[in-house]
Amino acid sequence: MQQETEDLTQSIHIQEFLFAIKKKSDHLINYFLFSFFGIGLLLAFFYDTWQIAVGVGSLLLIAYYSTKFALPESNFYQYVLSVVLGVFMAQYIYQMHGMFEMHFVAFIASAILITYQNWKLQIPLMFVVGFHHALFGYLQYAGSENIYFTQLDYMSLQTFIIHMILAGVIFSICGLWAYQFKKYSEAHIDLTFKKQEIENQELKTANYELDRFVYSTTHDLRAPLNSILGLIEIAEDDATDEMTLEYFKMIKGSAQKLDGFVCDILNYSRNSRMQVDNEQINFTELVNDVIQNLKFMGDSGRNVEFKIDITNNTSIHSDKNRLLTIFNNLVSNAIRYQNHKITNPFVSIKIDSTETETNITISDNGIGIAKESHPKIFDMFYRVSSESVGSGLGLYIVKEAVNKLNGIITVESEIGTGTTFFIKIPNN
Repeated sequence: MQQETEDLTQSIHIQEFLFAIKKKSDHLINYFLFSFFGIGLLLAFFYDTWQIAVGVGSLLLIAYYSTKFALPESNFYQYVLSVVLGVFMAQYIYQMHGMFEMHFVAFIASAILITYQNWKLQIPLMFVVGFHHALFGYLQYAGSENIYFTQLDYMSLQTFIIHMILAGVIFSICGLWAYQFKKYSEAHIDLTFKKQEIENQELKTANYELDRFVYSTTHDLRAPLNSILGLIEIAEDDATDEMTLEYFKMIKGSAQKLDGFVCDILNYSRNSRMQVDNEQINFTELVNDVIQNLKFMGDSGRNVEFKIDITNNTSIHSDKNRLLTIFNNLVSNAIRYQNHKITNPFVSIKIDSTETETNITISDNGIGIAKESHPKIFDMFYRVSSESVGSGLGLYIVKEAVNKLNGIITVESEIGTGTTFFIKIPNN
């Protein structure tokens, strides 16, 4: 299955490359066609063949562009182009009253068609040249009037055969070049694709190993950190000196800060390495769990009011662990960055679910975020100010978790007014 997918991807890359060549070639052909038409008009000045220059030239342009617009998905117009370029050669010879040297125009056309990298386009051109030379050569030899093929009395059969053989050689060489260019292009794409596949696989392996190392290291760090925090609490109970208690408080704060940083790294690693689960979600239970875990957070002297409004009349399926990560980070930030000038701090959580999506709004009346910082708050390790606490990973993890759920998150905030996060998550 993987090999079939890789082959399909490679085929798509080749088709995209050939389509790009086709578009560029079409653009180039426009210049050639109108140049050919202009040459016909220029010859009409000297040979007074305006009817041929305007009539035949216009019909040739109409034939090409009408076919191109009528069948935009087909390459048939390219074969029409091959015929059109051959007829332009015949037009020039006729306009110049048998200037046979103008057959070199056909060889110019043959070289032009190489741009499409399709050797088969040489066949219609070669057929037009052969048919024109045979028919007009015979008519001139038979004595028909107003037949311009060569300024000589006639072309001998031997000369005609030699000429057609040489013309066939030129068309064959141009066709071979077109074929070789296409094969080279496909081989180049194939080589580039395989090289990218190898590099991507090596990068995936390196990222996986690095992620495992980060996860294992941070997971192992939490055990000694928890031991340190436990020993500090024991030591605090036995200590009576105020200075010693202050030191223990500082040590405990630093250890908790380090533990929070380790937890953020664990959450980031877990979010990047774990598959997205699809389970039924009860937002009432989920929000209550978050509030119970965080209600004692922050200043114990201030009570934060939680305003909950959940509209859930349908079955919601998503990833519970990632939703918990999102709610924990946003609600904890709302509690942590209260505005102490306001006497009634609150955190508002509104959830509105439908059969297709869930809209989550988490707002507060905290200190707010300056507008110039809005584009950066979801960046890794970004901290709004030096007074910010934490690792600077919280909102980055929220953003990554929302992305994993194929959702979107936006923010509205003003300094001194508060912050509101809007999250939209599809119902799986």
